[in-house]
Amino acid sequence: MLVFLFCLAAIHGPAFSLMDNYEQDSCVDCQTYMGVARGDFNQSPIRRYRPVVPVMAAGVHLVFGKAFNVLRPQSFPGDFPLGMSFYLVNCLLMSLAGVMIYRLSRSLGLRPLWALAGLLVMLTCRWTPYFAGMPIVESLYFLVLVSVLVGIQEKNEAIIAAAIFIGPFSKEAFLFIAPVIFIFSHVPRWRQVIYFGLSGILVFSFRYMYDHYLLHTATGEGIAADVAHIGYMRETVGRLFSAHGMYDIFSNISLWIVFVLAALRLPSYRASGKAMFRWYMLGYCLVVGVHLIMNSNQERMFYLMMPLLCLFTGLAFRELAVRYAGAEK
Repeated sequence: MLVFLFCLAAIHGPAFSLMDNYEQDSCVDCQTYMGVARGDFNQSPIRRYRPVVPVMAAGVHLVFGKAFNVLRPQSFPGDFPLGMSFYLVNCLLMSLAGVMIYRLSRSLGLRPLWALAGLLVMLTCRWTPYFAGMPIVESLYFLVLVSVLVGIQEKNEAIIAAAIFIGPFSKEAFLFIAPVIFIFSHVPRWRQVIYFGLSGILVFSFRYMYDHYLLHTATGEGIAADVAHIGYMRETVGRLFSAHGMYDIFSNISLWIVFVLAALRLPSYRASGKAMFRWYMLGYCLVVGVHLIMNSNQERMFYLMMPLLCLFTGLAFRELAVRYAGAEK
């Protein structure tokens, strides 16, 4: 709970500032998710199947919308009550993601101080206020992916099962993390097949009902739109290896990379990092790589590496403190 409150305290201020000054009408993603929250389901064939965050925001709006409208700034450009509802939901989800990153670091052997220090990479990243403050759904997807890492590391079947059922409703790209779960999770394969099978039935039943009863359009439009992302690969691979593309990616870790580069000179850091490495981390990195080459917003996709960036930055803080300040591991 203390770590959750620490994350919430760090996130909510910058997130509110961004929400309060962002022009919602200029972002297609925002308009789509706000439309779903209002009950207008005739939205993008890609984004309309991600209902969890919009439904949660709609619930908050139903309870607190009138109060938010009283607080609305005169200069706010858009629907302030609904924007505030998304802001509250996403801040809570991102704070939970911070708790899961902390938990991952602790389960891999970092003391609380170093786990919290590594968490600063996530809390100060330029994309964290965006995920927390905007009416979008990336917060839930990020939470699901971090939870997968924690579930695998801690051999926690409940977390793995929750990720399997929630993940496909957060983003369709959850499909890419499924092999990592199947290969590296301790959950018996036969039980995973049942979980994935039930999850698939729920997802495709939801999509069918959504298309057939709400939109009255041909089913499969969303799947075709998802597959169309493959066409981005040629452009995104070129951008990925450009100077600006590399800057966009490494700006996620920002100046914290200085500590990692300094620690790389220490044999103790390299030895500890090797001991901390798990093969599921390599699988996760490959999944993030797939996200990078199939999405035009690569700097936002690289944010998904944040759990490992926080982990190994926290390790860097520890080894530097031990080496130069005589701290205890």
